[in-house]
Amino acid sequence: MNYRIFRKMLLTTLAALMLSVLLFSVLTSAKTAVPKHTGSFYVNDFANVIDEKAENYMVNYGIRLHQDTGAQVVVVTVDSTNGVSMEEYATSLFNSWGVGSADKNNGLLLLLSIKDDDYWAVQGKGIEDTLPNSKIKDILSQYLEPDFAAKTYSNGARKTYGAFIQAMGGTWVENVSTKNYVSDNAGVLKKVTKDYLNESSNRYKTTTGSGIYVVTVKNAGDKKLQDYTYMKFASVAAGPKDVMLVLDIGGENYHVLQGKDIDKVLTNDAISSILDTVLEPQFVKKDYGTGATATSNALYSFLLARADQSVGATGNSGGTTATNASSTTTSAKETSVSVGKGLLIYILIFAPLILFGYGLSRRNKYIEMYGLPINPYSPRNIRRYGNWYGQADYGYGRRWHRRYYNHHHNHHHNHHHHHRNTPSNNSQSSFWGNSGGGGSTRGGGAGRYSSSNENRGDGGSSSGGGAGRHSSSSSSSSSYSNNDRGSSGGGGSSGGGSSGGGGSASSGGGAGRNR
Repeated sequence: MNYRIFRKMLLTTLAALMLSVLLFSVLTSAKTAVPKHTGSFYVNDFANVIDEKAENYMVNYGIRLHQDTGAQVVVVTVDSTNGVSMEEYATSLFNSWGVGSADKNNGLLLLLSIKDDDYWAVQGKGIEDTLPNSKIKDILSQYLEPDFAAKTYSNGARKTYGAFIQAMGGTWVENVSTKNYVSDNAGVLKKVTKDYLNESSNRYKTTTGSGIYVVTVKNAGDKKLQDYTYMKFASVAAGPKDVMLVLDIGGENYHVLQGKDIDKVLTNDAISSILDTVLEPQFVKKDYGTGATATSNALYSFLLARADQSVGATGNSGGTTATNASSTTTSAKETSVSVGKGLLIYILIFAPLILFGYGLSRRNKYIEMYGLPINPYSPRNIRRYGNWYGQADYGYGRRWHRRYYNHHHNHHHNHHHHHRNTPSNNSQSSFWGNSGGGGSTRGGGAGRYSSSNENRGDGGSSSGGGAGRHSSSSSSSSSYSNNDRGSSGGGGSSGGGSSGGGGSASSGGGAGRNR
């Protein structure tokens, strides 16, 4: 075979193999498609195993750590990693979400995979010295393993999250203010419920700027419930960011009123969504304590998810705008290329190359046999160009023939009958390369072996009508509005989920479960 032809075939084959390796790496990385984080960012309970009380507590102190130091601790639960190793999946989440400060790279991510019965924690490069793999492993063994083995995931996640917060210099346990946010005039709330509601408002007001008042009344009397709520809001000197929930037990009604400074974030639509899904089922059953607690938790979940947005101006947290409570529990959506898309990309790019290589191989075979780039004996070419008697300008390859005729004519013309019916022995071979993924980890890690300052506000400040239950009037006044399930007042919606955008390099490998 002519050296120039052989060289061209070799280069084509090498190019095909290199492209195959690169595209295979795309398909390999597609296996590690990771979900988008939830609105709260700090707790991403995709497996639905963490209760809202624990989640709010973790998010609150995760925000505080971030605001004080720039560090971030993020917990993620998934049903399964779908065959991807725990270390690879956790590192992909860490780098994709940008956990921690961009300049300090001081983030940490804890991953719990429920069906895989495993967990893994990975840290950023900036805290490898202060929080090495050995220390992470000790924390996991002491705080997570007992509850994880007992399948009490919420308790284990909360304890472990707190241990990491404290190890990174944050606050986890504190004495909070004792301001009273509960007025149980109807006498339907247990002491433990009132204590929890008061503690939650005193704890989370420092972070969110909002206190949640809970009022029960046997009957609002001759006043409309909206009027009663507005009067009560002013009488307790609630602040412009505070929220009030009133349960009218005798009138079988309820109403929520928000301060004027947050009515464009905590909109009437958002409040109505919480009331319909969280409070209404319990209110119908007359389980007022459970309903008030769940509603308070849902409201704080909404507010905490937006409490870190002020840091977004510095580029370290970000902006998924949300208009209702469901945004804080956004379902997982893949951000990486899916396997199907990867395969489509592979086909679209590699198929033309295969066809080109096949065409080049056939062309070289015919040149070897006949001195022509086509088969002069095929019925198609006979119909198009007539019979071939050895003429050099046969078919569409006249220019080519004039260039190579003198070199090839004698050899190919003398032997073309011998080769005419002989199948070609030339075959192309290829393989699927396996390329390492990206990431930036250099250590293997360790795997599994077997209160606050109170802000009272400036009092009695509300511009929205709030949202309530089956109110028939929708007329509005200058200071508040009556509405049917929060259909008026409030204005637009805003707020942003907190995202990373910071550290994007984990090199420690992390530590996992001790089997």
